[in-house]
Amino acid sequence: MKVITKTAITLSLLSQFNAHAIDLRVDNVRLYQNSTANFSPPSTLYIENGKIVTITKATDTKQKADATINAHNQFALPGLIDLHVHLGSSGSNFSEFQYLPVKSHFNSNLYLGVTNIVDLFSFKQTLDEAAQLKATHVTPNLFYAGTLFTNPGGHGTQFGGSVYEITKDEDIDTLWNKHIATNPHITKAVIETFGGMGKSLTDSQLTELGKRSKAANLPYFVHVSTLLDGKRAIKAGATALAHGINNEAIDEEFITLMKHHRVTYIPTLAVYHNHSDEKHNHGVSSQSQLLRTVPAKLQKCLFEKVPAPSKWTDNAWQARNTAYANIKKLHQAGVVIGTGSDAGNPYTLHGTGLHNELDALKKAGLSNDQIINAATLNGAQAINQGAHIGKLAPGYEASFILLAQNPLVDLKSLHNIAEVFKSGQRIDRSKLIAENKTIEPQGPACNPTITSRKAHIMIDDFIGESPWQALSDKVMGGQSSVELKSEKQSLTINTAVAKATNFGAWAGAEIKYPQLVNASTFKGIRLTYKGSSIPFALSIYHSEVKDWDNFSALLMPSNDWKTLEIPFSDFKQFGFGNQVKWSATKLSGFNLMWRKMPGASDDILKNTLEIKELVYF
Repeated sequence: MKVITKTAITLSLLSQFNAHAIDLRVDNVRLYQNSTANFSPPSTLYIENGKIVTITKATDTKQKADATINAHNQFALPGLIDLHVHLGSSGSNFSEFQYLPVKSHFNSNLYLGVTNIVDLFSFKQTLDEAAQLKATHVTPNLFYAGTLFTNPGGHGTQFGGSVYEITKDEDIDTLWNKHIATNPHITKAVIETFGGMGKSLTDSQLTELGKRSKAANLPYFVHVSTLLDGKRAIKAGATALAHGINNEAIDEEFITLMKHHRVTYIPTLAVYHNHSDEKHNHGVSSQSQLLRTVPAKLQKCLFEKVPAPSKWTDNAWQARNTAYANIKKLHQAGVVIGTGSDAGNPYTLHGTGLHNELDALKKAGLSNDQIINAATLNGAQAINQGAHIGKLAPGYEASFILLAQNPLVDLKSLHNIAEVFKSGQRIDRSKLIAENKTIEPQGPACNPTITSRKAHIMIDDFIGESPWQALSDKVMGGQSSVELKSEKQSLTINTAVAKATNFGAWAGAEIKYPQLVNASTFKGIRLTYKGSSIPFALSIYHSEVKDWDNFSALLMPSNDWKTLEIPFSDFKQFGFGNQVKWSATKLSGFNLMWRKMPGASDDILKNTLEIKELVYF
């Protein structure tokens, strides 16, 4: 390390804090040097107002400080950077979706030394929650894109809420003004044709977004998944690819484009591989040191009974050597690699996901120093923050992690963090664990055990203590709503189904069993109800169904009380998910649901239904 103790700038800084005690002095610390990919000799680090003021040799005369820490020659790395997260999702399976507040995700990131996160698709509610936490807590730095740009009904619309859907080029001006009004740090656009089966933003639309982002000095991240779309994104002005080319080999044209336009490559291997890695190797659950802030319920939902990955997910896992080879080839060509996890998706947990990504880059063949640079300075430069974060040098934010072992020797040392500092403040990591233990995930019970239902034919006795819960597309950012009114002998369900997205919109109510039920001695379901203006669905939850494709029957509205006996044989899967052989031996609950299909009117659809009997017969 080049220790700057005699330059004019350092003398000036020293003279400023010689007159008073500095905030914090860290003694005997080895600092990571991005440029040389090595650690300094033991040094002294001076911190004032959350920033590094100067660095001296450990043997130099010490200046006064309000607080001092002896690092005992531990190894310091800049705080890690995750270039791709979604704070609105927890990492749970979508079939048993568990919601956790932003505080839980912030705590998990800080605990694991991730002091900078980039949310590439965030709703206003999430950003407001993050802003409130920042005002009262030490939090990671949050850089956000806000709402993303996509084509009508394109990727991103399935989560509901407000998405910038570009129908024609003339739409961009109005949508861009909305984007800028949210004070974003990044622009995010999507190219996703789902294997060539769908439409995407046009080249002219992508290019216009690129021009506006450049003029506003905003990094321009583009979601891609194919080689062709990667090239389209680069030509349109992308500064970073949000996702790598993982299922096909890249070519020389792609490499040349990446180098010429200085585009950062963010492969997000974790989100492609974690589910399959857990199913085949217990790859996520075996890393107990990375799961200490993850609530027990979420771990139970994810790890107790791992469902088979989708064919698409498993294909990505099987083709991982292609993804690895692409990364290696790009790095050897001089293309900048950044680290992003896509945390929030199934089996990609906040904080943990980035550490999984670092391990995946190691499997891809990058050296330890290359991976550390990818997760620090490279990430900072990708979001135009290279002068503030990502390095341990005077003028930079004093956010760093301390490691007892040298991560250049063994990358897994990164998983065993001794201390975390954020803007000069030591993080109480044990407190973060304790706080997250008190945060209960909101969502259904997962993997319940089986009990016999033979002696109990009632599903709900409607005595005024309703076990029903509201269920709507709000869990994925949608705008539909539900109101439940429980009285003796009846339950009233009021629903308002809002704008349909790519997956439609929905609202209703569900009842979940704490244990699986064996109802094989019965013929079906008897329901007494009144109301609704349109047909609605009664669905049975079956433990083997791990997607949205439940066994359902369509019921007609009725102005008068009506009793139906619906045989189990009338309940069918729609056919868009994984087909499961029917059995009444492993039932986990029911729902009553009102839906809009994609393309339906934007008018709010309101319905009221009363029910007073729901039993097996």
